[in-house]
Amino acid sequence: MIDYIEPIKILSKYIMNYFIVETDNEIDFMPKERVYPCGYASMVFHYGSPSIFQKKDSGKNIEPNLVICGQQTSYYDLSLSGKTGMILIVFKPHGVKSFFNFPITELLNKNLSLHDLINNETNELEDKLFNSPNNKQRIIHLESFLIKRLIHNNEFERVEHAVKMIENFKGQIKAQDIASEVCLGIKQFERTFSKYVGINPKKYASIVRFQNVIQMKRKHDNSSMFQLAFDNGYYDQSHFIHDFKSLTGLTPKAFFIDKK
Repeated sequence: MIDYIEPIKILSKYIMNYFIVETDNEIDFMPKERVYPCGYASMVFHYGSPSIFQKKDSGKNIEPNLVICGQQTSYYDLSLSGKTGMILIVFKPHGVKSFFNFPITELLNKNLSLHDLINNETNELEDKLFNSPNNKQRIIHLESFLIKRLIHNNEFERVEHAVKMIENFKGQIKAQDIASEVCLGIKQFERTFSKYVGINPKKYASIVRFQNVIQMKRKHDNSSMFQLAFDNGYYDQSHFIHDFKSLTGLTPKAFFIDKK
């Protein structure tokens, strides 16, 4: 079972949705799936059996019951439990900073236990979530937790505008042009953007462009690799292949064959 739920209005500026996954299989773990950079952070609560994840060049790890997943700049492999029950809070790219008072760059390419970040509050939240009778009640507790932690910052709207510009241009825009639009020098803009989004504008734009290539291929399956590279502003095929391999571990051709 997979379900999407919209956040309440006060949180909709910061959260895209809640993503609920449940499985009921006899096997201990499902076959692994590769997870690719998507441009946002998430917070996960496992009320079923936790998943196993394996980052590139590292060993396997079992996820904690409450985990913060920061921005990813490369792929990792995930095996869901046969008895999965989990709620993902999918933050907007610039949203997670509004709930945690530290630079979001510290979460880069990490899946951290919430206990390691805010231990006392996590214990209380975890008790409430495990004792909830259903996901509707769990989401009420999660939203209450987040509302209490909500931090208002004058830089939020500026970063939000920058994120929307990158998305509207499908990643094909220079950081200098965005900095001018939001009235900041390039260095100050890059620092401010990274503090909220967890990665610099150039890297975020490359992920947005990568995701747009995937969407374009889904809509137009007969598109050639050359056409995809050209339409998405890659300098040449080597640039296209380099970006894809860094994000997925595969060449574009191998990636799309694997997706079929």
